[in-house]
Amino acid sequence: MKAAVLEHYGSPDEFKIKELPTPEIKDGEILIRNRASSVNPVDTIVRSGTTKLVTGILGDQLIGSDFSGIVMDSKSVHFKKGDEVFGLNVAIKGGSYAQEIVAQENTLTFKPANLSFTEAASLPLVGLTAWQGLVNEGKIKKGDRVLITGCTGGVGMIAVQIAKTFDANVTGTCSEKNTEFAKSLGVDKIINYDNDKIPEDELFDLIFDASGHFTISDLKQNLTEDAMFVSTKGGMEDFKSTLDGITDLAFQKRMKLVVLKANREDLDTLRKMIEEDKIKTHIAQVFSLEQLADAHKMMEKGGFIGKIAIEID
Repeated sequence: MKAAVLEHYGSPDEFKIKELPTPEIKDGEILIRNRASSVNPVDTIVRSGTTKLVTGILGDQLIGSDFSGIVMDSKSVHFKKGDEVFGLNVAIKGGSYAQEIVAQENTLTFKPANLSFTEAASLPLVGLTAWQGLVNEGKIKKGDRVLITGCTGGVGMIAVQIAKTFDANVTGTCSEKNTEFAKSLGVDKIINYDNDKIPEDELFDLIFDASGHFTISDLKQNLTEDAMFVSTKGGMEDFKSTLDGITDLAFQKRMKLVVLKANREDLDTLRKMIEEDKIKTHIAQVFSLEQLADAHKMMEKGGFIGKIAIEID
């Protein structure tokens, strides 16, 4: 089977298309003919070698998180041959940039009936991150005033749509060129971060930092007394900001980081919301597996809305 592997960690150009044997499965695992994947920021981090002490130092590396395809073989009571599924492999484990992949039974569910494989593969990681950030960590309630930073990015666009199912009043930050897309998602008030700052006197019942650029100290004045600040990265981008973020996590009880937990129950919730047209995806561009290097370069360059998809024929 065909796969895009890394012979060495480093730049996107390290990806090479190779033929690999069909993987074997154990109890509780599913073998999937993968039809699509996507690119997430964490995938570029793994590719760069930052996590190689965990992912492995020697030999070819097969990375990638999101997947959607058809069950080829199953040692799970939940799935059978021919089922159309979507889900994710934990980024550190990887394995999704390939025609055939192995997945644990608790990391996938049935593909939404109203989505293509390519569309479905754009949603698992960002969807779970948004759901678990808003619901599990943020404890969102009906009618909350919610601030979502980076509201037109992969996680942000899903977070906006989930928040609107709670009848939340959503304020979102994005660049000027993305304001129309933000409106189409249902954002009630848009803050153009190119020209404006978040008003210091505006209060929110929940702040979800989908951009990952902030820590609670940056926006503490905008939180109501019981509000939570939830971030995907906590503003940890260099030594100083990482130190600030770690300090806030240790001493600020109202700050949480989203630590994604892949599970079938949350994926099923997302699937139902998608099939009820409560959540829609937006794909910025589609690449083939052979164009994976270009897809990773686009992710690192940024400036797009939605997700970068990978079709696997």
